[in-house]
Amino acid sequence: MQEPKIEKNNTRLLWILPIIALGIGLYLAYNHLSNLGASVDIEFDNAQGIEAGKTKIRFKSLEIGTITNITLTDDFKKVIAHAQMTRTATPLLKQDTQFWVVKPQISASGITGLDTIISGSFIAIAPGESRENRRHFIGLNSPPLIPASEPGVRVHLITNNVKGLNIGSPVYYRGFKVGQIDQIQFDDHFDRIKLEAFINSPYDKLINPNTKFWNISGFNFKLGANGADFSMESLETLALGGITFSTPMSLSAGGKDSINENTIFTLYANEQDTNQSPIFEKQYYVLYFDSSIRGLNTGAPVEFDGIDIGEVIDIRLLYDEKQEKAIIPVLIELEPERIARVNLPQDSDNQDDIMTTLIQQGMQASIETGSLLTGEKFIRLSMYPDDKQNITKDKYSSYTVLPTRNTGINKITDDIGSIVSTVKNLPFESLFNKAQTLMDKAGNAAGSLDKIIATKEIQNIGKTIDKSLKQLDGTLASVRTTSDSANIVLKNLNNQLKTVTMQLENTLSGLAPNSNLYYNLNQTLQNLQKTSISIDRLMKKLDAKPNALIFGE
Repeated sequence: MQEPKIEKNNTRLLWILPIIALGIGLYLAYNHLSNLGASVDIEFDNAQGIEAGKTKIRFKSLEIGTITNITLTDDFKKVIAHAQMTRTATPLLKQDTQFWVVKPQISASGITGLDTIISGSFIAIAPGESRENRRHFIGLNSPPLIPASEPGVRVHLITNNVKGLNIGSPVYYRGFKVGQIDQIQFDDHFDRIKLEAFINSPYDKLINPNTKFWNISGFNFKLGANGADFSMESLETLALGGITFSTPMSLSAGGKDSINENTIFTLYANEQDTNQSPIFEKQYYVLYFDSSIRGLNTGAPVEFDGIDIGEVIDIRLLYDEKQEKAIIPVLIELEPERIARVNLPQDSDNQDDIMTTLIQQGMQASIETGSLLTGEKFIRLSMYPDDKQNITKDKYSSYTVLPTRNTGINKITDDIGSIVSTVKNLPFESLFNKAQTLMDKAGNAAGSLDKIIATKEIQNIGKTIDKSLKQLDGTLASVRTTSDSANIVLKNLNNQLKTVTMQLENTLSGLAPNSNLYYNLNQTLQNLQKTSISIDRLMKKLDAKPNALIFGE
């Protein structure tokens, strides 16, 4: 009898395969998760060339990320490409890292992205050098000409015309290419054009504040007595444009260390123009005046102690209902860079800083006479250390308001007007009435005779003073170009005031110190003495400088 065969149970072997498969799956999952880096969002103008799940992010032809999803921004104006980066790519995601879509493109620098015709578009990355990390980026519309990590120096240029220049135009030094232009745009006021050029290392050592740049695009053709003169830098500058530079000696402080991101160079039209005044960035300010500006016109110069740094752009006339007077805002255009920054910080954010510093040190604006023949005026900026002010936060149509002061004829006539007003406000009429009462009470008493005589003299002198004041008013209204007439009237008025002062002193000596009349006469006497002192000072000023009414103090 045969013994039955007992087959071995292979159930355990059947479980080995799934376990192995599970282990492999776990390993792959762990490997995938361990290789995952940060998730980033990249904002583009549109999704052209980008496809979720397919478009890769590459760095030096190595895939370091994949676009996982594409969404619209909240305002539906742009798209956001959500990407999953690898772990090795995380250190590349800095504050100044740049992303752009690589596709076939023709530019001044040549043809790029031809390989994407076969492989398809991808997103390239240019790592930054910042120490700060970032996860949301603004994608570029085109590849950056200069990567953020490229060693060298970036220079800022300003010009009136970019004839022949384009983004990518080369920068030469003595015929050798040392950099290129990577940005061209208008300034905030659309009256100048800003350019940015990158000078590669080690040629960046050639740049300092004395460097002068000029345009060498196209060709030059001159026809003169010696015949025709034709010159051209190179075929490349003829096709792409270009600029060059030199570093001459000058009074300006030299040295590469003095260049920063706020240093702005003028881009001249040609080499011959480099001897002309440079082009500076313009700043606009408003000046308020509340007196006559006759003779000040648009285009009038703005000078800083004799140096031309700007001009008058616009003049308006406004009526202030609160103060019930007319005010005249004057818009001026300044070039603060014309004021050399001696002992002033060089790392300021903008040109307003130098103006703020000057105002805090006492700089104020005034209207001065520029020509006796034409009567034309100009704006003068000057320092008044004894009258330092903080720059006002007031704005007029978004323009900062600078402090002003009256000088010249306005200052002198204001002083005279103040004196006239003081004398007019003295209570002569009240005193005359009280003096008349005193005369009535005194009658024919012999002891009161001196008082009667004094009061009569005061009344007569009062009429003379009133006549002098009217004469002075007429003089101020008609004689604003000479001090002779004003000086004569002031002397006459001062003599009359001194006579009144003497008569009042005599009158006071005969009055009771506790009487109301004594008190009123004493107050008037003190005011007259102060007014007389003011007139003396003004007369000395006019004697020392007779043309002060024209040219100021």
